Amino acid sequence: MPDDPSPLRPFTRVVRVVRTGSTNTDLREAVTADPGAWPHLSVLVAQTQDAGRGRAGRGWDTAPGTALTASVLLRPRVPPGRLPWLTLLAGLAVQRATAELTGVRTGLKWPNDVLVLDVGEEVDGWGTDRKVAGILAEALPAAGPHAAGPHAATSHAGAGHAGSLAVVLGTGVNVAQTRDQLPVPWATSLRLAADARVTTPGAEELLSGVGRHLADLLTRWEAAAGDARAAGLAEDVARVCVTLGRSVRAELPGGIEVTGTATALDNDGHLLLRTPEGAERTVRAGDVRHVRAG
Repeated sequence: MPDDPSPLRPFTRVVRVVRTGSTNTDLREAVTADPGAWPHLSVLVAQTQDAGRGRAGRGWDTAPGTALTASVLLRPRVPPGRLPWLTLLAGLAVQRATAELTGVRTGLKWPNDVLVLDVGEEVDGWGTDRKVAGILAEALPAAGPHAAGPHAATSHAGAGHAGSLAVVLGTGVNVAQTRDQLPVPWATSLRLAADARVTTPGAEELLSGVGRHLADLLTRWEAAAGDARAAGLAEDVARVCVTLGRSVRAELPGGIEVTGTATALDNDGHLLLRTPEGAERTVRAGDVRHVRAG
């Protein structure tokens, strides 16, 4: 994959392609084949993708020039057990960038969606909010020290072997789709949601904004050895997480379903639910749907 000479801060390496099946798949294969060529904050950007993947293997395709489709290679210097926070921090970066560049009110839906708030009729599982972005993080198998690149030359105490942790972080943001280009009724795009007087940012401008916020959040996270609560990041995430305080239905792996009120995030970024019987349940993975109370 040839580098694109055009600078795009804060990324250390930028590769742009016109079309791909999935930026996550392509980047994962490239890093596996030549890990030393992909330092921390390398990014692969595609104008369009036709075999993208969301949670639970769902497809996510984009028409040319309508969305931000990018995957970032991260080598976070944190203990592996802290990784569940990474998807939430990436969501926070997208939430901040979209709100900053468009003025649109956005929030997080646990664990990996960014929503535009209160912009439509009630839709089951989503209320009046609409999905504008999704995050997919995939940890790569442990590699040797030469896979680390310059970012992992040093590591925090307790972070483990330098260079052993690498994550491909896929980001998809609906930027300019029309209503008939959106595949589901609970989706929207920044162009549809923004005030008509606001110019919708291009994908490159949006990616730069997301990258800037992500780099800042990662710096704070690493400085606290991955302890999001000590870094103040847990509070930042909770402040914009619209799942908290809502009645939800969690569809867990294995077909198990749990309902209750989302009360908090635990120290590892998992969702805490209070069931109607008053018990507390921890949701570590699964799909969460917002439901009407009562």
